[in-house]
Order: sequence, then C-alpha cells, then structure tokens
Amino acid sequence: MWTVSCGRVYRFGMSADPILAPHRSIRVFRPEPLPEGMLERILAEAQRAPTDATAQMYSFVRIASGDLRRRIAEFSGDQAHVADAAEFFVVCADLNRLEAVIASRGHAPGTYPATGLHFATVDATLAAQRLIDAAETLGLGTVCIGGILNGIEELVGLLSLPRGVLPLFGICLGWPGETPVERPRVALASVLHTDRYRGQTLEAIEADAGAMAAITRGGDWIGVLARYFASGGIMEQREGALRRVLERQGFTY
Repeated sequence: MWTVSCGRVYRFGMSADPILAPHRSIRVFRPEPLPEGMLERILAEAQRAPTDATAQMYSFVRIASGDLRRRIAEFSGDQAHVADAAEFFVVCADLNRLEAVIASRGHAPGTYPATGLHFATVDATLAAQRLIDAAETLGLGTVCIGGILNGIEELVGLLSLPRGVLPLFGICLGWPGETPVERPRVALASVLHTDRYRGQTLEAIEADAGAMAAITRGGDWIGVLARYFASGGIMEQREGALRRVLERQGFTY
C-alpha cells in the first residue's frame, strides 16, 4: 500500500529495496583477532558520528582483560560471546571529560543532569551505530549487549567509572562464526508518523505480532515483550540498580 504526505511517497507493508547490507546480530565468533590497524580504522569512523554542540559526550571502554570479560559475560546473562569475540567494548555516556575541558579554562560546569544524560546517550548511541556500520562493511560481525545492566553497579566499580560517566550497553566485535537469518521488523507504518503521533490499532498490533512471530521459539512475540516489559518483568527488576547508579554517577538532582 502506498500513501502520499507533503509530497513524499511512503510504501507500507512491503520491503523496500535495501540500501545497506542487512544487520544480523552475531553471537558466535571465530577466535582469530582483527588484522593490525583495523580496529583503529573502525574507531576513527565511529568518531565521525554526529554529536551535539561538538561535545562528543561518550567514551568506549575497551575490555582487553580476559578475566574482566568473563565476569561481564557472567552477569550479563552468561553470554559467552562477550568473552569469545575478538573485541568487546562498553559504550558510555560521558560528561566527565566535558566538564574537565570546561574547567581547564576556568569555567564552572553547569548543573543539567537530565539534559546531559539525554544528549550524552544520543552521542554515544550515534557513535556506536557508526562503529557497527563500519565493522560490518569490513565483514565483521557485531552484537549489542544490553545485559550489562544486570550488573551495572558492579560494572561501575570494575571499570573505575568516575562521576559523570554511565555505562549504557556493550558491543561484541569480531569475525562471524555463524550466518543467522535476517530478523523481521514491524511494519513501517507502525513506527512512522506524519505531523502527529497516532496510536496503534489492534489490527496493526496483531499484524506486527504475526510478522515478528518467526523470531521467537514459541511464536509469541508479545509474550516475549511481556517477559521484559510487563509488570514484574526484567526491566522492572533492573530499575532499582539503574536508579542507584544514576544517582551515584551524578545524573539525578
């Protein structure tokens, strides 16, 4: 189905011709390291990501220690690929470095924990996505690790993160040891709004659930979401620790 808005034509319910190669999360990696210079090239590309006010409010913590990798893998849900991938990074929102730069010329840093968290998270995510795109262009595989949140309080200590730095997620990077199928997505119409936000109809929800069913073992995509986001789910269980870390790292009043 096609629709026209403000002179633009959108196609809904159909797969458009791809521009980029499809992203596939890789959870099995071959053991060989990256060639010399490749990681530096990828990180240089990540640094070209858009950033608010040129501030570059993010840091990547490269985890080289095998013991540290294994500990993070354990509290992230026993995800072996955290330890097995050629490279593993913790992506952080970082206001600490920004404040040091401002203070170096005698300026007192402002107080804006919520706004700072917003823009630093955006900066970090944009840089991480560009890193992923660069890595995949070179034939590498990646997967993001949200499970680091399970041990976020311990992680802050393990990485010696100062006030103003918040770990957001991890990224595994290395040579793919598997070729998983491309995962489906909800309909474009479910995520694209024109001029005003519109709520989801039950018909649209069911259509999306049907399209996404193939990625779940039992065919119940909404059931998977409920395990994470419904009352008593995984996200609620993570809430207390994250709030404590936000306060400890200076992102709350």
